[in-house]
Amino acid sequence: MWCEKGLEANKKLAICLDDTQKKLMDGIGYSIKDKSERLVIECSGEIDGEHTEEDTLKLMEATSRCLKNEMSQYLSASWETFGDRKVLAVQSVSNTITLLSTKRVDENKWCFVEQRSAIIPRDWNDRYHWVKVMELLIKLKELLDEQEIITQTLKKEHVGLIKVDSKSTIR
Repeated sequence: MWCEKGLEANKKLAICLDDTQKKLMDGIGYSIKDKSERLVIECSGEIDGEHTEEDTLKLMEATSRCLKNEMSQYLSASWETFGDRKVLAVQSVSNTITLLSTKRVDENKWCFVEQRSAIIPRDWNDRYHWVKVMELLIKLKELLDEQEIITQTLKKEHVGLIKVDSKSTIR
């Protein structure tokens, strides 16, 4: 059995989205500290083709929506700090997993970057590929830890514990 889940970001933007835009994800990882969507997972199957490309676009759209949703929660924080915010994605195609990240670069510009990619070994002869899988998992952990620090800074800026020039706020 396979179960997909909808993004909270889609629920909050539900007024603006039609049914074709409310896509389900294969997995969603939440931050425990602020209950924000930090990781989106999509399994694209065994064949690298049109479906894979559609899933990549789906991940780009989903991660940017997560960022837009989160941006609305920190209107008094600075653009500079929010520029460090990333939403992560993992896509699996056949025996390859790819770690991706999305961040806001400019007003209407988003950056979708491959952080790491690894082959998941399926037999004994490919066992040495586990090294790259572990590197990917370590990179994922580093990125998630970095985002927790950014969350604390965004919260402090939003409530005024860290002073932000009014011209530099998200608002």
